Amino acid sequence: MKTVSLIMSAYNEENTVGIVLGNVHKLDYINEIVVVDNGSTDSTYDILLDSQKKDDRIKLFRIKNNNGLGCGIRLAIENTTGEIIVRQDADLEYDPKELINLIEIIDNDLADVVYGSRMLVRKAHKVHYYFSYLANIIITEYSNIVTNLFLSDVETAAKAFDGNILRMIKWKSKSFEIENELTQKLNHYKCTFYEIPYSYYGRRFDEGKKIRIWDGFRAIYFISYYAMWSIFCSTKKFPFKRDIK
Repeated sequence: MKTVSLIMSAYNEENTVGIVLGNVHKLDYINEIVVVDNGSTDSTYDILLDSQKKDDRIKLFRIKNNNGLGCGIRLAIENTTGEIIVRQDADLEYDPKELINLIEIIDNDLADVVYGSRMLVRKAHKVHYYFSYLANIIITEYSNIVTNLFLSDVETAAKAFDGNILRMIKWKSKSFEIENELTQKLNHYKCTFYEIPYSYYGRRFDEGKKIRIWDGFRAIYFISYYAMWSIFCSTKKFPFKRDIK
């Protein structure tokens, strides 16, 4: 198997991040685990330090003040070395046991990007907020119109990428719009996308869920923004030679 880097951005996840990293610890196909404490004000960082003592694959970084999910993801990407980069959230909404299903498609040279869709149920889908579901449908459909891709879940956090490609692109997003920037720019550079079913165990807002209505409006704005970027970008050719899949 190609070398695999797992990336994680954690913000105030003291109740879950230790459990998640404990589950990741059991995955022997992960070569390095790049974790960013994104300005946590609870005991998340202490738990991460403890996890690092138990697993020498963990590379730990800390952002003093939280500036959004995108900042954590960008820092994590910059510090990876793996041929494949796979993302895992610090909560319990996504099961690390299913990461292999994302990775194997890139490992077999079928794709540059793989999304784990919550809309294509694999094992379980926790019945969740209808308006969150509706917002995701609207955002995904708008993204598909702009990119001419046929994805069912652009906002999923379950994603895997060709590591060389991800490190070559300059990422700018600070917050949740990183999801839209990833889709728009990777599509702009003619990356091959795959999508697989992925189980989802969603949290309630009182359990720590951080996405809000305002983030949906931001997603629509940034899809439009990066669509304009794609139109006016000077090149669609990827900055290094690679085989077309």
